[in-house]
Amino acid sequence: MKNREEIVQRLALRVFELTKLTWIRSQQEKFKGGYDLSESEFLALDALETVGTTLSVGELRRFVGVLPAQMSRIIKALEHRYDEKLVVCSIHPSDKRKINVAITPKGHRAVHAYRDAKIKASIEAFRSLSDEDLRAMESILAKVARAHDDDRPARGGGAAAEQVNRRTVEQ
Repeated sequence: MKNREEIVQRLALRVFELTKLTWIRSQQEKFKGGYDLSESEFLALDALETVGTTLSVGELRRFVGVLPAQMSRIIKALEHRYDEKLVVCSIHPSDKRKINVAITPKGHRAVHAYRDAKIKASIEAFRSLSDEDLRAMESILAKVARAHDDDRPARGGGAAAEQVNRRTVEQ
Protein backbone atom coordinates (compact mmCIF):
# COMPACT_ATOMS: atom_id res chain seq x y z
CA MET A 1 0.00 0.00 0.00
CA LYS A 2 1.22 3.49 -0.82
CA ASN A 3 2.04 5.83 1.99
CA ARG A 4 -0.97 5.34 4.26
CA GLU A 5 -1.02 8.97 5.42
CA GLU A 6 -1.06 10.20 1.80
CA ILE A 7 -4.04 7.97 1.05
CA VAL A 8 -5.87 9.10 4.19
CA GLN A 9 -5.29 12.75 3.23
CA ARG A 10 -6.50 12.17 -0.36
CA LEU A 11 -9.62 10.33 0.84
CA ALA A 12 -10.43 13.10 3.34
CA LEU A 13 -10.08 15.70 0.57
CA ARG A 14 -12.27 13.62 -1.77
CA VAL A 15 -14.98 13.28 0.92
CA PHE A 16 -14.82 17.05 1.47
CA GLU A 17 -15.16 17.74 -2.28
CA LEU A 18 -18.12 15.32 -2.52
CA THR A 19 -19.71 17.06 0.48
CA LYS A 20 -19.35 20.42 -1.28
CA LEU A 21 -21.05 19.00 -4.38
CA THR A 22 -23.88 17.71 -2.19
CA TRP A 23 -24.26 21.16 -0.60
CA ILE A 24 -24.39 22.83 -4.02
CA ARG A 25 -26.91 20.37 -5.45
CA SER A 26 -29.08 20.56 -2.36
CA GLN A 27 -29.39 24.36 -2.38
CA GLN A 28 -32.15 24.42 -5.02
CA GLU A 29 -34.10 21.70 -3.23
CA LYS A 30 -33.67 23.45 0.10
CA PHE A 31 -35.20 26.65 -1.25
CA LYS A 32 -38.12 24.72 -2.74
CA GLY A 33 -39.06 23.75 0.82
CA GLY A 34 -39.13 27.44 1.74
CA TYR A 35 -36.46 27.21 4.44
CA ASP A 36 -32.95 28.56 4.25
CA LEU A 37 -31.56 27.04 7.44
CA SER A 38 -27.91 27.32 8.40
CA GLU A 39 -26.18 24.13 9.48
CA SER A 40 -26.32 25.25 13.12
CA GLU A 41 -30.04 25.99 12.85
CA PHE A 42 -30.62 22.56 11.32
CA LEU A 43 -28.57 20.86 14.07
CA ALA A 44 -30.61 22.64 16.74
CA LEU A 45 -33.93 21.61 15.17
CA ASP A 46 -32.65 18.08 14.56
CA ALA A 47 -31.63 17.70 18.23
CA LEU A 48 -35.03 18.96 19.40
CA GLU A 49 -36.84 16.62 17.02
CA THR A 50 -34.73 13.62 18.02
CA VAL A 51 -35.20 14.19 21.74
CA GLY A 52 -38.92 14.75 21.21
CA THR A 53 -39.21 17.14 24.11
CA THR A 54 -37.87 20.49 25.21
CA LEU A 55 -34.23 21.15 25.94
CA SER A 56 -32.74 23.98 27.93
CA VAL A 57 -30.71 26.50 25.95
CA GLY A 58 -27.55 25.11 27.58
CA GLU A 59 -28.37 21.51 26.65
CA LEU A 60 -29.18 22.54 23.09
CA ARG A 61 -25.96 24.55 22.87
CA ARG A 62 -23.93 21.49 23.85
CA PHE A 63 -25.67 19.37 21.19
CA VAL A 64 -24.96 21.92 18.48
CA GLY A 65 -21.43 22.63 19.73
CA VAL A 66 -21.53 26.43 19.67
CA LEU A 67 -20.76 29.23 22.11
CA PRO A 68 -23.56 30.72 24.26
CA ALA A 69 -23.78 33.94 22.19
CA GLN A 70 -24.03 31.90 18.97
CA MET A 71 -26.82 29.76 20.46
CA SER A 72 -28.77 32.91 21.32
CA ARG A 73 -28.50 34.09 17.68
CA ILE A 74 -29.55 30.66 16.39
CA ILE A 75 -32.62 30.57 18.63
CA LYS A 76 -33.59 34.14 17.67
CA ALA A 77 -33.33 33.22 13.99
CA LEU A 78 -35.48 30.12 14.49
CA GLU A 79 -38.05 32.21 16.37
CA HIS A 80 -38.22 35.24 14.07
CA ARG A 81 -36.84 34.66 10.56
CA TYR A 82 -39.89 32.89 9.13
CA ASP A 83 -43.58 33.80 9.07
CA GLU A 84 -44.19 31.19 11.80
CA LYS A 85 -41.82 30.26 14.61
CA LEU A 86 -39.73 27.11 14.15
CA VAL A 87 -39.11 26.95 17.91
CA VAL A 88 -40.80 28.38 20.99
CA CYS A 89 -39.08 29.33 24.21
CA SER A 90 -40.48 29.21 27.73
CA ILE A 91 -39.22 29.68 31.26
CA HIS A 92 -38.15 26.42 32.90
CA PRO A 93 -40.88 25.53 35.44
CA SER A 94 -38.57 24.68 38.35
CA ASP A 95 -35.58 26.92 37.58
CA LYS A 96 -36.62 30.40 36.48
CA ARG A 97 -33.05 31.16 35.37
CA LYS A 98 -33.29 28.60 32.55
CA ILE A 99 -35.06 28.88 29.20
CA ASN A 100 -36.53 25.79 27.55
CA VAL A 101 -36.69 25.46 23.77
CA ALA A 102 -39.24 23.31 21.92
CA ILE A 103 -39.70 22.60 18.21
CA THR A 104 -42.98 23.65 16.55
CA PRO A 105 -44.86 21.83 13.77
CA LYS A 106 -43.35 24.28 11.28
CA GLY A 107 -39.92 23.49 12.78
CA HIS A 108 -40.55 19.79 12.11
CA ARG A 109 -41.40 20.62 8.48
CA ALA A 110 -38.25 22.74 8.15
CA VAL A 111 -35.92 20.07 9.54
CA HIS A 112 -37.45 17.45 7.22
CA ALA A 113 -37.17 19.74 4.17
CA TYR A 114 -33.51 20.46 4.96
CA ARG A 115 -32.66 16.81 5.58
CA ASP A 116 -34.51 15.65 2.46
CA ALA A 117 -32.70 18.23 0.30
CA LYS A 118 -29.30 17.14 1.60
CA ILE A 119 -30.05 13.43 1.24
CA LYS A 120 -31.53 13.71 -2.26
CA ALA A 121 -28.19 14.55 -3.90
CA SER A 122 -26.51 11.56 -2.23
CA ILE A 123 -29.33 9.21 -3.22
CA GLU A 124 -28.93 10.23 -6.86
CA ALA A 125 -25.18 9.54 -6.70
CA PHE A 126 -25.59 6.19 -4.90
CA ARG A 127 -28.08 4.99 -7.53
CA SER A 128 -25.22 4.97 -10.05
CA LEU A 129 -23.37 2.28 -8.04
CA SER A 130 -23.67 -1.47 -8.55
CA ASP A 131 -25.23 -3.65 -5.85
CA GLU A 132 -21.76 -4.88 -4.89
CA ASP A 133 -20.42 -1.32 -4.64
CA LEU A 134 -23.43 -0.30 -2.53
CA ARG A 135 -22.79 -3.13 -0.05
CA ALA A 136 -19.08 -2.22 0.13
CA MET A 137 -19.93 1.47 0.60
CA GLU A 138 -22.41 0.62 3.36
CA SER A 139 -19.79 -1.44 5.18
CA ILE A 140 -17.10 1.24 4.86
CA LEU A 141 -19.44 4.04 5.99
CA ALA A 142 -20.45 1.98 9.04
CA LYS A 143 -16.76 1.66 9.99
CA VAL A 144 -16.16 5.38 9.48
CA ALA A 145 -19.25 6.21 11.59
CA ARG A 146 -17.94 4.00 14.40
CA ALA A 147 -14.56 5.76 14.25
CA HIS A 148 -16.33 9.13 14.49
CA ASP A 149 -18.40 7.84 17.40
CA ASP A 150 -15.23 6.76 19.23
CA ASP A 151 -13.70 10.23 18.73
CA ARG A 152 -16.87 12.25 19.44
CA PRO A 153 -16.76 14.50 22.48
CA ALA A 154 -19.76 14.18 24.78
CA ARG A 155 -22.72 16.13 23.42
CA GLY A 156 -24.98 17.33 26.16
CA GLY A 157 -25.72 14.80 28.84
CA GLY A 158 -28.11 12.16 30.02
CA ALA A 159 -30.69 10.17 28.07
CA ALA A 160 -31.47 13.01 25.67
CA ALA A 161 -27.83 13.27 24.61
CA GLU A 162 -27.64 9.51 24.13
CA GLN A 163 -30.69 9.62 21.80
CA VAL A 164 -29.14 12.31 19.63
CA ASN A 165 -25.73 10.60 19.60
CA ARG A 166 -27.25 7.22 18.71
CA ARG A 167 -29.33 8.69 15.87
CA THR A 168 -26.30 10.52 14.45
CA VAL A 169 -24.34 7.26 14.29
CA GLU A 170 -27.24 5.34 12.74
CA GLN A 171 -27.59 7.85 9.90
